[in-house]
Amino acid sequence: MRRILFLQGFCEEVDDAVQEVFIKVYRARLPSEVTFLGWFYRLILNTGRDQGRRRKTRYGTLEKLRQTATAGVADAPVEPLDPALRRALAGLTPELRECVALRYFADLPLDEIAAAQEVPVGTVKSRLHGAVKRLRETLQESGFERDA
Repeated sequence: MRRILFLQGFCEEVDDAVQEVFIKVYRARLPSEVTFLGWFYRLILNTGRDQGRRRKTRYGTLEKLRQTATAGVADAPVEPLDPALRRALAGLTPELRECVALRYFADLPLDEIAAAQEVPVGTVKSRLHGAVKRLRETLQESGFERDA
């Protein structure tokens, strides 16, 4: 959850967003086991989006997230990402960044990502394809070499 909120790039304080997610889960009427994960990830994404709407400027938040990534987070740290990868992720649109976070950091299957983002599976596939292509191009432009 922390990684998704962190990589989503919307929330000013990851810990506040995590706490808000748990409060919402505690207060909610939980769905059946079959639909729980989709519901839970949609709740995480929506909480991150809500947090993002509350901040005054997008650039202030991105700077705060960069500082957090390099400083680490107490207790359950978000693993610091390579600076080139962080910059490449910051260059993606919010929807693409969410897709990447859910697929590669939360390891969700495509259908659960679609449920969380409330879009068709084909849209998720398209977003992931575009995001990976853009990340690859950005990393190559910054001189990042892929290991063989």
